[in-house]
Amino acid sequence: MLVETVPTTVTTTELGVVKALMTEGESTVSGAPLYQPEAAGLLLLLGLLLLSPKEPEEEE
Repeated sequence: MLVETVPTTVTTTELGVVKALMTEGESTVSGAPLYQPEAAGLLLLLGLLLLSPKEPEEEE
């Protein structure tokens, strides 16, 4: 097997650029509201409670 080693040299400028790219914070893509499944579940539960059949009244 033929293996060739290539010496690498990194300048302080290149090292600084790589460090800046690795530590860069994430930016906000959009200010749109996030999906909240809890709200949908609560609305579904409320709707089911309002539409559920009532118990028949007993006649004397």
